[in-house]
Amino acid sequence: MAKITLFLLFINLVYQSALAEQLPLLFANFPPVNYVDQQGNMHGISYEIITGVVSDMGYQPNVRTLPWKRAYHTAAQGKAAILFTFTQNEQRKREFYFTDMILPIADVFFKKKSKQIQWETLADLANYRIGYTDGYNYHSSFLRAIANKAFIARKSPALEHPELQHLKNLYNDRIDLIICEVNVCLFHLRNNPEWQAVIDYIPKPIGPIRSFHAGISKAWPNSEKLLKQFNAAYRNFKKQGKRKAILTKYKAAELTNLIKNEKE
Repeated sequence: MAKITLFLLFINLVYQSALAEQLPLLFANFPPVNYVDQQGNMHGISYEIITGVVSDMGYQPNVRTLPWKRAYHTAAQGKAAILFTFTQNEQRKREFYFTDMILPIADVFFKKKSKQIQWETLADLANYRIGYTDGYNYHSSFLRAIANKAFIARKSPALEHPELQHLKNLYNDRIDLIICEVNVCLFHLRNNPEWQAVIDYIPKPIGPIRSFHAGISKAWPNSEKLLKQFNAAYRNFKKQGKRKAILTKYKAAELTNLIKNEKE
């Protein structure tokens, strides 16, 4: 009898899952935050948090990945409900409602270990070639420095894995520095020991610590209601310790340090 009851319960759960309304989500590869591995499986700190929250809301997450610019414009047009995870600016606020903070982020400069580079202001880097990604929402001081030609800027397109190309350029001495979110480039270095042996970073954030959010497309039906539902479910998700468990799983030491004073 017990086996029959368990079987019926399982069938009921499967049936309810099949009936759950699908909610289309989009992200761009940005490991360890959200990414697709070589086998085509989706992973990541934000990926697990956001799909977990969406499931808790009673939806079935339908997740796709696209290069950053395409993902952004697709979601902004209302072809997906949620885009994750990214920083806020005035332009983006016109097209998305931003959720509570998902994760803090810190951009730093990565360099060759053999080069003793230090800086106080970006003007100190006038003679260095600095790689950055087109379309990324860097801190305003860095964007102004590019516009004012405060250093030798080297732009790369926002393709599938732009940070890998930056690190490759740095390894091959095509540039002197790259701006990169600290956890992202450390993730890539851990997966490329040859690079890791010769590349490190300057432990000085470029601008203040900022935050990653999920964005609810304003072009999606009932987007304000969806935002309220998401934030309520997310706060409960954190209270239950699920977010902390995901951080522990990914061994995101630098990220954990950024949020160590934050209350779950």
